[in-house]
Amino acid sequence: MKTHNFVQGSEAWHEHRAKFFNASDAPAMLGCSPYKTRQQLLRELATGVKPDVDPATQRRFDDGHRFESLARPLAEEIIGESLYPVTGTNGENLSASYDGLTMLEEIAFEHKSLNDEIRAAFSVSYPVLPKQYRVQMEQQLMIAEECEKVLFMATKWQGETLLEKEHCWYYPDMDLRAEIIAGWKQFAEDLA
Repeated sequence: MKTHNFVQGSEAWHEHRAKFFNASDAPAMLGCSPYKTRQQLLRELATGVKPDVDPATQRRFDDGHRFESLARPLAEEIIGESLYPVTGTNGENLSASYDGLTMLEEIAFEHKSLNDEIRAAFSVSYPVLPKQYRVQMEQQLMIAEECEKVLFMATKWQGETLLEKEHCWYYPDMDLRAEIIAGWKQFAEDLA
């Protein structure tokens, strides 16, 4: 994996993302994102025009980055190692932005804001995360080839006080990986 030290949300990070198929876009590419359709993603990448971000959405993005920073020490405690946020690429067109990766790139960290869908996944004895999250983490594992697993964590905060936390491990799923590879191949053809 080739690493790129962009600050998430920076102009350089956005410029990088415009040239790659990103893990966070993989759910839209496969049609399992509740936020963006495959057609919307195709249009964005074909035209380079992204929808405007309204103030409420920008606050959610800003909160998400803040909560991720607050949760990283919790993840480091579970993993037993330090994590650093980084963007990685593998091959010509695949990219992923990691909320955290260990120095040897063997364990990744993915953080989300806790919501009802995630709570429902954790309401059973063996949580099965919604496909949109699994797809993103599977592409992260594809890119960081030494990575063995991802610590998925979802938190809810009030200021800097942790109110709720759920976490589980995500391990490689070769069937899902094959679906992602085939999906991006078809997406590239459709984009062309």
